[in-house]
Amino acid sequence: MQKLIDEFDAAKQYEQDLKNQYDDADKKYKRAKSLILKLGDEEVNWKIALTKNKADKENLVGDIIISSGVIAYLGVFSLDYRAEAVTNWVNLMKSFEIKSTDKFSLKDVLGDGVKIQQWYIQELPQEEFAVDNAIIMDNSDRWPLMIDP
Repeated sequence: MQKLIDEFDAAKQYEQDLKNQYDDADKKYKRAKSLILKLGDEEVNWKIALTKNKADKENLVGDIIISSGVIAYLGVFSLDYRAEAVTNWVNLMKSFEIKSTDKFSLKDVLGDGVKIQQWYIQELPQEEFAVDNAIIMDNSDRWPLMIDP
């Protein structure tokens, strides 16, 4: 009789072990399924980023030339004048068949998101002109002449 009781207890323990293994496998399956779904969405983001990076690579030379011009010459001018000058430079790049971004933005080309966020925390106005001025100052070797109303 004791032998049967021991076998019964062993069978119950084996059943509990199998139940625990099943529960563990089920949890792993659910986590894996969730991860795969999230990674599927991430594939779309990676494709978009890849397309943007290819475009940025093609426009790199023209964008850096325009950025250099903005840093060197446009610090003292108003936002409207800067925009007009950049538009003219973009058109000049096209006439020389140098690719550049059609809607050039100094923030997009030279801006560092972490630095810009830190500037916002330090109460830099969240406007294009102020951010461009900060980028010009951050990338200048000398003290730039800035006129910021």
